[in-house]
Amino acid sequence: MKYSKNDKVEAAKKLGADFKASDVFFAAFQGLKFENLNVLRDKLRASKSTFTVTRNTIISHALESASLKPADASVAKGPTAVVTLGDHEEVTRVAKELMLFAKENPALKVKGGFYEKNWLTPADIEKLSKIGSKAELLTQLAGTLYSSIAQIRWVLDSLKEQKEKDGGAPAAAPETPAQSA
Repeated sequence: MKYSKNDKVEAAKKLGADFKASDVFFAAFQGLKFENLNVLRDKLRASKSTFTVTRNTIISHALESASLKPADASVAKGPTAVVTLGDHEEVTRVAKELMLFAKENPALKVKGGFYEKNWLTPADIEKLSKIGSKAELLTQLAGTLYSSIAQIRWVLDSLKEQKEKDGGAPAAAPETPAQSA
């Protein structure tokens, strides 16, 4: 599709606004078939993220308009796709989907990205992919807390039983002078 200069400027402004508003990853996809890219798009859609192929000049101008400076100048070189995260809390899930897809389809190369306006290298994104999602981490925390509370209750019940065996009923609290009068 042929873009006029005005179309490119408008597309760069819109993409720049997207870059300011959300987190974003960049990937090279040369050699992947259209069907494979649609599979990835479907997986990312579940986390409210999009995978779009964009011209490098538009990406470069969008980065400038969003005041973002990638540490790697090759972000806008070669065929580039932009993964825009729709939900800030799904960053680990999106990273996991990208890295899993890249493992199954070596033609996909993660170039880097921005999370909270900070540049992430491909290695950073790989590390993010190994962290559980927010929901998974909250589930683990709840399980740990429940387990700890159950252990404390077991200890208290055991102490109560031991005290009842040793002295019959637990000792009553001593009376205060106001109670004896």
